[in-house]
Amino acid sequence: MFSDVAETRYDLHFKLLGVPIRVHPWFWVISALLGSSGDAGLTVILFWVGCVFVSILVHEFGHALMGRRYGSNPSILLYSFGGLCYTGGERTPWQRLAVLLAGPGAGFLLYFATMAVYGLLFGITPAENLAMSLPFLGLDSDPALRFSGFGKMTSEPAFLIYVMMVQINLYWSLVNLLPIWPLDGGQSAQVLLCQVNRREGVRWGHLIAFLTAGALAIVLGLRKQDMFLTLFMAYFAFVNYQALQSLHQAARHDQGDSWWRP
Repeated sequence: MFSDVAETRYDLHFKLLGVPIRVHPWFWVISALLGSSGDAGLTVILFWVGCVFVSILVHEFGHALMGRRYGSNPSILLYSFGGLCYTGGERTPWQRLAVLLAGPGAGFLLYFATMAVYGLLFGITPAENLAMSLPFLGLDSDPALRFSGFGKMTSEPAFLIYVMMVQINLYWSLVNLLPIWPLDGGQSAQVLLCQVNRREGVRWGHLIAFLTAGALAIVLGLRKQDMFLTLFMAYFAFVNYQALQSLHQAARHDQGDSWWRP
């Protein structure tokens, strides 16, 4: 998705666990814009950018370390709305599926690690953690447990970091598993569909992604709950529509009008 992102003099380069990492300046800009909604002050924005950076880096390291297990030499790029892990190399469909799912898996591990740390530091119980997490998924929870958990956090920074880490690593990880290309869930769906039908699997994957993203964009737009996610889904619907058009044109060129017949 970001394979053609040009380097700039403002890129941040470093290595972690032997993996080369490049952070494009747009990563910081977009992350700050996402955290600047409402009356968020500079402190809140900085905390948000830090949490986004750590969370997405952990997500990409999930891909990288799983790819390394299968013999690749990974590198990571953080850019704009997210990141990309270059793994390369030949691997079986099931190995590719493992690499794809390792990213969201790492996000969920960070989510549970956050809850475990806050349990040790502030005595937040698993029930209170659950009560504080459910609203991020649009689900009801016990207000008494939720407020009790928040009340145990003795400082504003502790509160901010908890809320942000839960939102990013639970909510975003679940969104990333939706069957929408190029999200990890969408790429995973294509891998599985190609095992069912090698010729049509990619097209089926883009069709499912187009319908899913389009439906979510309409529902979210009508409910006016999350304008960013609404635009995000609309963009993904458009990208998958373009991919379907390209596949249709290529198929018509290769097979003529017979491609459209049963």
